[in-house]
Amino acid sequence: MLRLEYNKNVGRVMRLDDISTIGVSTYTMLEDAVRMGRKAEALALADYYLKELRIMHNILMMWAQDIMRFMLKRDTGTDNTMAQTLSGVICKVWWDFEFGVAPSNTLKAAIEAREIELAVAALERLWLEFKIPHDVFVAWINEMFNYLAQKTEQEVLDSILETHQSIWGGRYATWDKMTPWEKVALTVEGMRGHLSGASRKGDVLVREEEDRFVIAFDPCGTGGVLRRGDPESGRAAYKTDGMNQQAHEWTWGKVGVHWYCSHCAIAMEWLPGRKRGHPLRPLDHTLDHNAPCVWYVYKDETQTRDYHYPRTGLVKGQVIPLEQVR
Repeated sequence: MLRLEYNKNVGRVMRLDDISTIGVSTYTMLEDAVRMGRKAEALALADYYLKELRIMHNILMMWAQDIMRFMLKRDTGTDNTMAQTLSGVICKVWWDFEFGVAPSNTLKAAIEAREIELAVAALERLWLEFKIPHDVFVAWINEMFNYLAQKTEQEVLDSILETHQSIWGGRYATWDKMTPWEKVALTVEGMRGHLSGASRKGDVLVREEEDRFVIAFDPCGTGGVLRRGDPESGRAAYKTDGMNQQAHEWTWGKVGVHWYCSHCAIAMEWLPGRKRGHPLRPLDHTLDHNAPCVWYVYKDETQTRDYHYPRTGLVKGQVIPLEQVR
């Protein structure tokens, strides 16, 4: 059942549906509300959907700009302030261009006028305005990391650690104050916004086990589509050699991990595991590009199952001082 409401831990309106609908794409929920004439619900979902898409767009853009800043500092000797200025100039149009605003306005006007087909067409246009740049950003980030790795693969880790606070640190700042279901809702919202699922509309699979919630993407809308290709359009997997050639604890001890995907190991397991004694939100990464990507939200994170720890060099309950986390 849809529950669109303000959440104090996240600081904004979000979907806190029950397990029966939390993984249903907001696109689908919105289209259904439009077709069934639930005007107030459709208008509320229209505003939320634009925000859901924009949040992930901004995260990818911030990340791309941060990698550029890191590259400029490393390769030109530019100081951080100038590197930030230059990367900001390069990326400015991606921030300023009002993705989704025009179709969102058309969508809401059509909902008000009860023009169903016009509203549905505007909804598809809104989705497409984010889908196309979204997939370009993911490949772009992967290639920038691949460039950094030509010097040493450690550079990828260093870049992600520099970016961590501005993206994941802020996003999960109140994680430990959240209920397990709020954590699920925030997780699923992010992957709906990342356009997961075979239709690329943002469908996510969610089920409950005794000690944890299982969240799966088939495919994940970012690394999964990069590796597998886009099931919605038929576009093939992105052709790249942007994968690690050396095993690291921050690549789950594997070789052949796409650089984009390495951030999941770092930001959700390797780094928080060293800070907290247990991972934040572990996952079961696989090198099978056609397999679903499976994540876990534990009801009690201190009881995270043992098998999650050794893959990223963690020892259950052991905290490592921050200055040693490199």
